[in-house]
Amino acid sequence: MKEWNRTTQSFQVPTESTARPNAAVPFGLRREAQRHAAFSDAPCTTCESAVVTSLCRRSPRHSRELARLLVLLVVMLVTCAAFATNTNVVKTNPLENLTLEQALDLAERQHPQLAEAHALVEAAAGRAQQVGAFPNPEAIVAAQQLPLDSDGSNQREYVAGIAQPIPLGARLGKAREAELLEREVRVRGLEVTRRDLRRRVHGAFATALYQEKAFQTQSQIAQSIEKVAATAKARLDAGDAVPEDLARAEMEQARAKVEVQRSQSLREQAMLGLAAAIGDSRLNVKSLAGILDRTFEIPTLESLAANLSAQPEFALADASLRASKARIDLAKAERIPDVKVEALYHRLESTKENTFDIGLSVPLPLFNRNQGRLREAHAEAAAAEARSRSTQNDLAFRLRESYTRLTSALASSRAFKSEILPRADTVLKSAEARHVAGDISLSELLPVRREWSALQLTYLESLRDVMQTWAEVRSLTHAE
Repeated sequence: MKEWNRTTQSFQVPTESTARPNAAVPFGLRREAQRHAAFSDAPCTTCESAVVTSLCRRSPRHSRELARLLVLLVVMLVTCAAFATNTNVVKTNPLENLTLEQALDLAERQHPQLAEAHALVEAAAGRAQQVGAFPNPEAIVAAQQLPLDSDGSNQREYVAGIAQPIPLGARLGKAREAELLEREVRVRGLEVTRRDLRRRVHGAFATALYQEKAFQTQSQIAQSIEKVAATAKARLDAGDAVPEDLARAEMEQARAKVEVQRSQSLREQAMLGLAAAIGDSRLNVKSLAGILDRTFEIPTLESLAANLSAQPEFALADASLRASKARIDLAKAERIPDVKVEALYHRLESTKENTFDIGLSVPLPLFNRNQGRLREAHAEAAAAEARSRSTQNDLAFRLRESYTRLTSALASSRAFKSEILPRADTVLKSAEARHVAGDISLSELLPVRREWSALQLTYLESLRDVMQTWAEVRSLTHAE
């Protein structure tokens, strides 16, 4: 069997060396080689197979296209890498000296719970828009009495027209009113979510600020213990102390280092908790700016309780009750069925007449009179009224409890500041002076210093409690 030779432009009998030279080449590579061969006679240097090389050719046009694709690919990779690096820098950028106001602002802007609440408000607005829309008309096209065989009589009739459902009983208006009240419920829920979020951020900030101050205090205590250990070693070298004193000092130094590490770990955990309360656990909070020892006067419980009714929880309960009552009105309106009016053009082929038909269809409420929906609406209204009373009781209890904790924590912190800490400083200075004079040993000085350190940390804890309880009281009585 002869084959056409493209080089000699003639038929030749294939030999053993030339017969089906590309038989062992995969079909995909063979097609690619044939496509390259159509551009130029220059052999392609990228083909590794000798058989494919004999078929494949590369043209200058192909080289230019390949170069452009490579340049475009490199540009895209560089752009993506730069974008990813920039995004990573933004996400991991440490926050230095973060204040409470900045933390609250970050939570307002990026917390997912607030984003969810905003989306729910928008969804309720969309439902209110939809339920108030008038129903669309229906197009009617029909052919009647069509014969099944060609000998049938010409009794065909053609019908075309529209049908319009008409809601009765002001159902559309009541449905829209109910959905608008549901939107108000979502708005009040958004305010409650925002209030609760600010309270949590305030509390987390107080905890993180306390842990930061506690870490600083523990570091200062460790430095002072280190000086005591150095002094004990110097006195031992001079022959003024016994090895037991140095051992006690070194033991106290090791204990102080452990407390510093523990305090540092608690500080990092508190920073992570603050980032989670803000709404982004990837935030890298390095340090805070704030004062635990704030001077303020709290109002009386009676004045705080007078503002309790203006809280968003009360507004939410009231909106829920009004929305439930609107659902009752809607359920009553839905008992009246919609009517449908039909206007039809009627063509009678047998008499060649055009007629106009008009009709009215009314569902008969014999079995379904919306009894279940009306019962559900009444029950939901009763539940909303019960929730309103429960909300009132819960807010009153939370206010009294938070106020009691606030006054107790405030009294404790003031007692520490004005009475306990000054006396602790006096006792510590006296013990250190007596130790320097040689009146007491190091074993007698260390318990005094340890007690002084515990009192410092207890004072910081009382300041944290004041800040946290004040955040709770403020969330119950003040508009943010």
